[in-house]
Formats: sequence, structure tokens, C-alpha cells
Amino acid sequence: MEIINNKNHNENHEQKLLRCFREADDILIVSPFLSKNFSFFPFEELTHLKEITLITTFKDSNDDLKGKISFFKELKSFGEKRQVKVSILIDNSLHGKIYICKRSNIYTSAIITSANFTQKGLKKNNEWGISISNSDDIEDIVSALYKSIIYKPITEQDIHFFDEHIAPNIKDRTESSSNIDLSDFYKVKEIPVNILTGASYWLKPVGVIANPIPLDKQYNSLTEKLHFARPPRKVKLGDILIVYAVGHKNVVSIYRVKSESYKVLKTKERWPYYVEGENLTPYYGEQWQKYNITISELLKEVNGIFNATPSGKNSYGSLMRGADKLQITPEYANYIIKKIVKINDDILTKIE
Repeated sequence: MEIINNKNHNENHEQKLLRCFREADDILIVSPFLSKNFSFFPFEELTHLKEITLITTFKDSNDDLKGKISFFKELKSFGEKRQVKVSILIDNSLHGKIYICKRSNIYTSAIITSANFTQKGLKKNNEWGISISNSDDIEDIVSALYKSIIYKPITEQDIHFFDEHIAPNIKDRTESSSNIDLSDFYKVKEIPVNILTGASYWLKPVGVIANPIPLDKQYNSLTEKLHFARPPRKVKLGDILIVYAVGHKNVVSIYRVKSESYKVLKTKERWPYYVEGENLTPYYGEQWQKYNITISELLKEVNGIFNATPSGKNSYGSLMRGADKLQITPEYANYIIKKIVKINDDILTKIE
């Protein structure tokens, strides 16, 4: 491990990055803020470079939107001229700054730091960071970074649209850009959360008609016990549970199964078996009441487009008769997931 500080006269962040990037053929830049001037960093010296991936934020509240649009344009132009593949990814919950180098498909270095990819961040500000070289640790970092990205990569057409329709509406850094709604421009990935190969998808009710879930109940805990009437043998680790409230039928949150099933001992509870679920949409789960997304309306929305259930009956018959779960098709599940995950991300963006 190596410690980096801009006050070190031997090697500041920029010098360390340049040394790392010069040897790499694939680099990953993770930075919420970017320099307005693409030329502040000597990309032309990176002669081995074949691929650049940038992960940053791009949201209504940013006061650097115009600068980012300019940076995106210049980065894409650089890639085209130098035959370097350029990918621009958006993570609006991003706060950390990480710079990762890869050579011949092996991770060689990762710099985890407080320094944004700006001239001040890399050279002038009093920023601190560490450099690690364990390829397994770096691979874990990269995996976690990609798991949090729900949007498709920004394309040249997107950048052109931003340049034509957004940049002209931003006059300077002192004026609010809150009148610009970027949410409609993002394209959510077909599968916006990390889902294991072979995972199954289930609708999972909570509550009972005689005692429905209160409208003020929040589903914002990162882990939740989700109960079943009988041992849920078909529900396995990594499966996705789309949980809705019995009675008003609102979707309350989406979970990934993270444990085997357990039984509550010494209880007369009607649904004594449970699994632990990882909450994939806790911000939506805190405000689910506001959006009125019901399983009834969702079924109507996909009617005639694709099957909602593997049987093709496309009804909730067994759930309406008191079943503790119902398997649904990947197409229907991903339709619901995209909708809920998008709301979850929009809420998080507004909070920040």
C-alpha cells in the first residue's frame, strides 16, 4: 500500500496517476466532479491505451453540468481519434473517487482517494489517497462499482442532445439548474440490478386482508425478514422477491434473497418460515405510498406484450387465494424492477 498526498513534492496525485496510466491499456476513472478542461491531463502520453471507462454523476442539482457535457464530448473525440474505446457511465449516488489501471486483462493498481479528476483535485488541493495493487481486491472494487449502475452508457447521440438542449439552458455556475429535468433522458438498463444467472422471480405478499400494512410503514431497512406459510423450497439464494402489500396491492420494495430459509421456533405464527432479503430499493421503500404502483395496474400495463407468469395464464389467482408467493417471468419481473429502481434512484438524487 502506498500513501499519496498532493503536498508530497516527489509525487502528487497527477504524477502518480500518470505513472499508472502510462503502463495501462485499460483505465477506469471514477469521479463525481470533472475538470471543465479536458486538456488539463496529458492523455496523449498514454500510448498503450485501448480503453477508458468513466463513471461520474450527471444530475439536475449539479452546478457543473455544462462542463461535464464539454468533457464528455472531448473524451469521445479523443477516443475516436486514437481508436480508444470510451465508455461513459452514470451513477448518481456516487461520492467516492477511484482510479484503476489494467494491463493485459490484469488489474495492476487502484488509487482510492478524496481527489476528484480535476486540476485542483490532482495537483493543488490538500487531498489524500492510497494505492493498492492486489488484483483480487481491485476486482472486488470494480464489481461493486458496476453493481450500482442502473443506466445504459451515455452515447454520442445522448451527448449531442445534452449539448443542444441542456447546455444552452445553463448560463453560469451561480444560477440554479433545478428547472432542468434529466430523468427522462436516462435509459435504464434492461436488468438494472445485479442478478445471478439462473435466478427466479417471485411476487411476495406481506400483511393480511384483516390486518393490512399501514400506509405509514416504511420498507427502508437494508435487510428484511420475509415470511412464508410453508418451507419455501423453490426460493433460493439470489432470487428476486418483489414484495407487495395485501389489500391495497402496492409494491413496497424489491429484495434479493441472501439466506437459506429458517423457521421461527416455538411460535403459532401463521407464516413461520422466513428468508432474509437484501433491500435493493430502500429509498423507494421509504416512500412507496406516494407512487401507488400496484400489482393490478402493472399486470394491465403488460397485457398482450409478454406473459407475466410462466403458465401463461397471466393472473394472480393463487395469490388471491392466500398463496405466500407466485413465480413470474423474467420479462415481467424486469419490467417492474426497472420502474421501481428508476424511482429509487430519482429519490436518492433529490435527497443528495
